[in-house]
Amino acid sequence: MNISKPTLEVLKNFATINTNILVREGNTLATISNGKNIFSRATVTESFDKEFAIYDLNSLLGLLTFTDNPDLDLGDESLKINSSGAEFEYFYADPSIIVAAPDKTIDVDNFYEFSMSKDEVTNISRAASVISAPVMSVVGRDGKVTLSVGDPSTPRSNTFRQVIGETDKEFDCRLAVENFKVIADSYKIVLSQKKFMFLENESGTLKYWLALEPNSVI
Repeated sequence: MNISKPTLEVLKNFATINTNILVREGNTLATISNGKNIFSRATVTESFDKEFAIYDLNSLLGLLTFTDNPDLDLGDESLKINSSGAEFEYFYADPSIIVAAPDKTIDVDNFYEFSMSKDEVTNISRAASVISAPVMSVVGRDGKVTLSVGDPSTPRSNTFRQVIGETDKEFDCRLAVENFKVIADSYKIVLSQKKFMFLENESGTLKYWLALEPNSVI
């Protein structure tokens, strides 16, 4: 089995959320953060024929990217990575010691929906980094919806703002910037009254559920 570049990108992103992962049979990968505030599922082109657990995803990624076009062989106790006559053997972890994502999705109530392009996602992340912003906010007030990154608790903090739509609702949804760990892509984004932000890319193959801050008003 060869692992495609898009799947490697998903795994690299998942490693920033949790270095543990349980790969189940089939073509769906999922991860959840230790704090249970970031959950993601991705449909990939590969289909895994058995379930296995990885304790340190970063070390496995290092082996998978060590050479070009590695061939992956899934054994009962370990996987083998073959390339140009060389072989790495990587042993699975005990599933009981890792934080595995649930094998289900989370229902989404469509309180407010908007879209973000790949460039907008990238710009938000860059702006947050440049001004060291701790919070990403989506605020509905006076008929307009504004997305911003800054520090709502500090009135004179550096802030990036962008009007993204209109609404007749009032809300103030806050997400810790450190939890905005998403692959740069174009997304449909839904704010839920269950206090999470749901993102789904245009192809429907990548989904994130990101818990909002407790002081969010929705």
